[in-house]
Amino acid sequence: MSVHVHKVMAMDWPTRIRTEREARDWDKHTMARRLREAAGDEPLPDHTSLVRYIRRWESGDVTTMTERYRLLFGRIFSRDSRMLFHDHENNREEGHHRPPREEDDPTKRRDALKLGLAATIGQVLSEAADEALEFTRRANTSAVGRGTLDHLESVIRDIAGSYSRRTPADLFTVARLYRRKVDQLLAGPHTLKEQRELFVHAGLLSETLAWLAHDLGDPLTGEAYAIDCFEHADQAGHDELCGWATDAMASIALHADHPARAVAAASRGLTRVPADHPLAVRLQAQASRGYARLGDRDAFDDSYQQADRLWNALPSRTPARPDGIDTGPLATYAMTTYTASSYIWLGDYEQARLHAERAVAAHETTPPAKRSLSREAIAQLDLGIAMAFLGSAEDAVALGLRALATPRLVPSVRARATDLNTALTEQHPGTSSAAEFQTALAGIRVGTAP
Repeated sequence: MSVHVHKVMAMDWPTRIRTEREARDWDKHTMARRLREAAGDEPLPDHTSLVRYIRRWESGDVTTMTERYRLLFGRIFSRDSRMLFHDHENNREEGHHRPPREEDDPTKRRDALKLGLAATIGQVLSEAADEALEFTRRANTSAVGRGTLDHLESVIRDIAGSYSRRTPADLFTVARLYRRKVDQLLAGPHTLKEQRELFVHAGLLSETLAWLAHDLGDPLTGEAYAIDCFEHADQAGHDELCGWATDAMASIALHADHPARAVAAASRGLTRVPADHPLAVRLQAQASRGYARLGDRDAFDDSYQQADRLWNALPSRTPARPDGIDTGPLATYAMTTYTASSYIWLGDYEQARLHAERAVAAHETTPPAKRSLSREAIAQLDLGIAMAFLGSAEDAVALGLRALATPRLVPSVRARATDLNTALTEQHPGTSSAAEFQTALAGIRVGTAP
């Protein structure tokens, strides 16, 4: 055995592990990292806690070390742990032939055992106190903070407020950037309270991305984001946001010609939203237009009547969405625009005209900064389709041209304009009115004003 090893073995074990560490020119942080490497896949406390343990072990304040750590120290020092910690248990003497001692008395042995257990339990309690302190520290450890959450809320409100003023492509880029940022924050340290808020922000951004993908003509991406919104809202226990997710799902499914899926999505949302909330009106209206698209007049009538009862029972003051948008007008748009579309699909053009006129009036009385330009254009086109079937081609074309002039000419608007063109061609073949609108429609591109 080398002189160094002889000298080290002559020391007590706390001094021994400190000497071995210093002989390798390791600081306590390096020692902690070496212990973690030696443990492999075996879980160890975090780095800060390990450094604290090493400091206490080397100081001699700790009288015991678990076998797990003794083996790890032996591994990183390339020493037999039994030699490294041979005096660990108070240097017990070995051998069977020795003179009797006072300690051999059974009563003395029981007393010594009690003292030993007391010392062990005391150490365990001391380490447990350290662990509890670490648990508390972690509960408050966060890379998020109130400022970050406030910033996210401000961004989400800004996106919602500028939805109709900025192009879908521009907004999609911004919303996607912040959605990724929220995902990064969720992957890092944060408190449980912050986690719920982050989940809600993630859901709101995904809902916005769902609508933007829909506006950009990509129902598959839109549905994926709507599902993501629902999942995060559900995890956060935010029933209202779950409802808004299903509202997006229903619209996307309907415009992708999947009316049965639209009805299912709306029905799912209705289970999460109270009946006195404007969103319940909107979801019931979503279900009714899904039934209309399926050609089920009885189911439509029943669903529409339920929506109408809920709408008439709404309080005069309606709540805002989580992003600050007033929910009252959203219920009104659904009960007018959605219903106009429904009656067109059912072939009841007089009722379609009545509800489309109400829809156009509702949009025109909304302050410009809060208008939904694509919904307004669809309301104008629905009214134009009704007028075309009721015999007024000139009025139908005038409404259609107004709709095509919208700065938000998204695919859903273009699709409804195509329906108007078909109605004019079928109901007024060979007329100058039909030709005029057909020429105007052929000359526009989605995403641009004519």
